[in-house]
Amino acid sequence: MSKDSVKLLNFWPSMFGLRVHYALDLKGVSYDYQEENLFNKSKELLEANPIYTKIPVLIHNGKPICESLVIVDYIDSVWPGSHKLLPEDPYEKAVARFWADFGDRKLYDAGSRLIRAMGEEHKKAGEDFKWALMKIDEALGTIAPGKPFFGGDAMNFADVALAPFICWFKGYQKVGGFVLPGPEEWPNLYKWVDAVNSVDAIKISTPSDDKVTESVERYRKHFTGAA
Repeated sequence: MSKDSVKLLNFWPSMFGLRVHYALDLKGVSYDYQEENLFNKSKELLEANPIYTKIPVLIHNGKPICESLVIVDYIDSVWPGSHKLLPEDPYEKAVARFWADFGDRKLYDAGSRLIRAMGEEHKKAGEDFKWALMKIDEALGTIAPGKPFFGGDAMNFADVALAPFICWFKGYQKVGGFVLPGPEEWPNLYKWVDAVNSVDAIKISTPSDDKVTESVERYRKHFTGAA
């Protein structure tokens, strides 16, 4: 049986690309990595994702799979192993998908506005970002009380989808001019952050929050001219 050919096209700080890294590393899948320049995208990326022309793209045995949550689902199906990311129970699966989608709709949206917006819209973005994290704290206490992850004792689909935002927290606070509440107010969130950061498979690809913060500050200056 021939060895699978697995390649990830990505841009290093992307939380969407980190989802794919995390899923592959949690599964122990070997893969090649190609760093992309978003201002000068490779021919391979443009051909692999002609609809959106965006990272990440996973190329498995010559076939491209696009969009981060679609890719994570694909990885979980192709390499189920002993660590399933999507629960078998239909309701638990729906809950995991809901919170993964919440990351895109609420965390990413607010974070993007923190980088791009000015004035009152910028201030509101900070409030929206904190609201989203508060809801994640509440959800962790309800879905998996006493456990470190949405998946209980191990990371599941929702954890993989939301965990990449952690290394962006410092940068969002820096450009947003706010400080997040501490563990006294959000105990479940901070327990989850500590648990995620302690997983060896997560450490492999996670960039330092200082490095991400430098990028966030550059992005804000690029889009707004503001320091």
